[in-house]
Amino acid sequence: MDTLTINITPEIYQEAEQRNLSYKNKYGNTGTHRLNKDRQRMTGYLAEASIRSYFPQLNYSDNDNVDFIIDSITIDSKAQGCNTKPLDNYVGTLYEEQKARDVDYYVFSRIKNDFTIAWICGAISKKDFFDLSTLVKAGTTNNNFTYDQSRYEIQYNKLIDIKSFLNQIGSYNETV
Repeated sequence: MDTLTINITPEIYQEAEQRNLSYKNKYGNTGTHRLNKDRQRMTGYLAEASIRSYFPQLNYSDNDNVDFIIDSITIDSKAQGCNTKPLDNYVGTLYEEQKARDVDYYVFSRIKNDFTIAWICGAISKKDFFDLSTLVKAGTTNNNFTYDQSRYEIQYNKLIDIKSFLNQIGSYNETV
């Protein structure tokens, strides 16, 4: 797994914070399955801002169910918090009800819990994700963790590294 490490700058943090506040003003304290909704939304927005800071060719989408658009290609960012750099056997998750969203690709990231580092773990097409992922039903217990929501999981080692993915869709320029 060729994880991309991005240090979260004050500019990235400010962009994420502004997007989080905008969402909260529009929809209230919703939009995530976690108890600490502000923290989880910030994790997601930090991932998005980090991805976009490295690949400015990506445009934020006006559709609340899709994070980026380039030409007619849609990309949804999926992020989780963590304390250390993710390993190949770590998993990216997608909640079961998110399967119906009209998106072409997913990008999976981890954000250090102190909000200082983003790790962009890779990308995958929606079709390949559902072909390769495993559905874990709510109530399942694994390593002393009980799943509160049904979700799909995929190991990061099954993802395409982010630079190769962006080359595939024609949006990566090494000189950026």
